Amino acid sequence: MRRACPFVLFSAVAMLSAIASAGVCAAQADPPAVEAEVVEVEPQAAEEPEAHFEGDEPAPGEAEVATVEEPTTEEAEPLAMEDATAGETEPPEADEESEWRPPTPDEGTGLGEADVGPAEGEELEAPVQVPAPIVSIEVVGNELVPEDEIWQGIGSEVGGPFSEGQVARDRQTVLALGWFETVSVERESVEDGIRLVFRVTENPVVSDVQFEGVKVLAPDDLLGVMNTQAGQVYNAPRLLEDAHEIERLYREEGYILAMVLEPSMSLDGVLTLLIAEGEIEDIRITGNTHSKTYAIRRYMRTRPGEAYNDGKVARDVARLTALGWFETVRRAAEVGTEPGRVIVVITVVEKRRTGMVSVGGGYSSVQGLVGFIDLTKGNLGGNGQAVSIRGEFGGRTSYEFGYHHPWIATPETTLNLGVYDRLILREAFVTTPEDEQLSILYDERRTGGSITFGRPLSDRTRVFLGFRSDDVSVSGVSEEEEEHLTGPAFDPRKVRSITFAAVSDTRRETYNPRGGTYQRLSAEFAGVIFGGTEFNKYVLDVRRFYPIGGKSTVAARLLLGTTTGEPPYLEQFLVGGGETLRGYRNDRFVGTNMAILNTEYRLPMGENLLGVLFVDVGDAWGRALEIDSGTGDAVHESFKANVGYGVGVRVRTPIGPLRLDLGFSEEGTETHFGVRQSF
Repeated sequence: MRRACPFVLFSAVAMLSAIASAGVCAAQADPPAVEAEVVEVEPQAAEEPEAHFEGDEPAPGEAEVATVEEPTTEEAEPLAMEDATAGETEPPEADEESEWRPPTPDEGTGLGEADVGPAEGEELEAPVQVPAPIVSIEVVGNELVPEDEIWQGIGSEVGGPFSEGQVARDRQTVLALGWFETVSVERESVEDGIRLVFRVTENPVVSDVQFEGVKVLAPDDLLGVMNTQAGQVYNAPRLLEDAHEIERLYREEGYILAMVLEPSMSLDGVLTLLIAEGEIEDIRITGNTHSKTYAIRRYMRTRPGEAYNDGKVARDVARLTALGWFETVRRAAEVGTEPGRVIVVITVVEKRRTGMVSVGGGYSSVQGLVGFIDLTKGNLGGNGQAVSIRGEFGGRTSYEFGYHHPWIATPETTLNLGVYDRLILREAFVTTPEDEQLSILYDERRTGGSITFGRPLSDRTRVFLGFRSDDVSVSGVSEEEEEHLTGPAFDPRKVRSITFAAVSDTRRETYNPRGGTYQRLSAEFAGVIFGGTEFNKYVLDVRRFYPIGGKSTVAARLLLGTTTGEPPYLEQFLVGGGETLRGYRNDRFVGTNMAILNTEYRLPMGENLLGVLFVDVGDAWGRALEIDSGTGDAVHESFKANVGYGVGVRVRTPIGPLRLDLGFSEEGTETHFGVRQSF
């Protein structure tokens, strides 16, 4: 019948102390003729003891028996090997404690490891004068632990010579298996040699496994990576491995500070593991001089009281960086005021300029003398609002006003407002009845406004709802060219539309992302609610970025679109130019359908310089309204693979990356200039 005893995790220091306190062996003067005495095989702490067996030779048929003589008694009593912890053979009384707890945990895991091996340089095996053979080895006392597993720790062999040092090492090895409270070895001298009995006492049986302090992971997930299960004998080394597996599981989920602390086990076998998940005590923002602390905090998903998740904090840093308010954003974790708690520190360096004023002008034979002024101000008031104003004057008059509010409602509901009276120089390509290709310059006048609301669905996904009201017309066409730009497609139109869009963005930056994707799906419905021209437009934009080597990147974009109904000419897809199909002139292809594939190889050539090789394939095709019923036009009815290729550079500047591309195609060479990446 096994008695319930507290499990003791053995240590080498206590073992050596117990060994050093043991006495040396001596034989009784007159051993009984038949009765066998049991002795303990004791390893010594520093030197190998010599075994001295005295007395008369046994009579024929009598068993030779070795006993241990106690200096303070007249008659020796059989001894079992002492437990290495303190030499105690009896556990504390069960009714004195409500639970038992494994020893003090090692750093990082909360579990101690038993070291039951000999100290470095120690020789445990005592030389024997006449080695006797081992005739049998038995293991007794195990109920649940398979005997085969115990034999893995026994190096003594039947038929081999008896060695006190080897037997001592066997006992220590069996203890190190972790299944037993005590292990003793009994030796009996018989007629043909030595008989050994390894007597073991198993640890308590685990009746249940419970967790304390677990919030972010499911207890069943933790139990699933453990070898220790209910119904098994308690094993400290195996529990140590379980702790490492639990911590590994936490690290895989981003909880890199989680630790398994001290385990405890009640007398009825309930094993409890205390886990410190790394609770965030506070979040400190430092370095901000203009940006408001509350405005920075609201862009962070990490909150005090949560478990520290390294991936989540990294995403917060990326989100703050993408705001454009700061030169750098760094994160750190400091030790909290209590064990197992941390303080997250976000350190920012403010940008020196958050606004810009640009003034310029020029002259052309088409537009005459033109001047412009641009004014932009970001992070207005330190809370992320932004304003932009652009005006043109002289030979043409145009203005635009834009306003952005990043947080009109919780959580992170954004507002974008635009009011404009834009005059845009465009180019149309038509084919005369004589198959002559004509290029006609004209002005697009677009007057109106838009309002768009955005709201996050997750850290990486946002949805948008937008409204647009435009009055669209064409002007600036000479009398000779006007006949080619007539028909329903060029009639003045009113466009009143509502747009639904969803965007998923896993990029960490926009200048030169080296991984992640950007996906946008939009559906615009015009004339359905507010009147005006009736048509629907659907656009899919997918971008992917692949790191190549240590610095280079391959970027690709697939742009697909289609319209239904009767969209006016300027609401159809205009393909060609630096934003869509390089190597071709702006708006070279027009149609109600669009398909474009852009690919780039991007190679950093310095901190602020990026070299680019590109290949573009695309087209726009199909028509809804005739351009001119009396003449032909450049619109075609099916997709044609128009290919453009070339080289370019990107220069990072305070106003954003400047883009310069030199494109080649079957129609010639085109130079494209712009601000920011084309995709």
